[in-house]
Amino acid sequence: MLNLLIKIRPMRVVLILLAILSLIFKAKSGTPISYDGWPMIETIFIPVMAPIITMVLILDSIIASIWFSQTTGEEKSRYKLILGCNGLTIFIMLSVWIPFFIQILT
Repeated sequence: MLNLLIKIRPMRVVLILLAILSLIFKAKSGTPISYDGWPMIETIFIPVMAPIITMVLILDSIIASIWFSQTTGEEKSRYKLILGCNGLTIFIMLSVWIPFFIQILT
């Protein structure tokens, strides 16, 4: 596990951890919006940050795919690992957050 974290580098690790935290602290459906105190974090801050985190993951995947096409050997396998981690995280984020936003919009 430590080898995986070293290969994808600290900034990507932090980005994936932010995505995981946004999934953990997602408000339950039907939770009323709170405009003060700690409940504001899960009812306002996390739903606002989730699309931003997802977009940064997508942009990082685009950059990693460009580097993937220009490298060979060990670096190529590293970028393949990065693309896999980002793709899995993006898929999970979209599958969890899209129903949440659809429920809000309807």
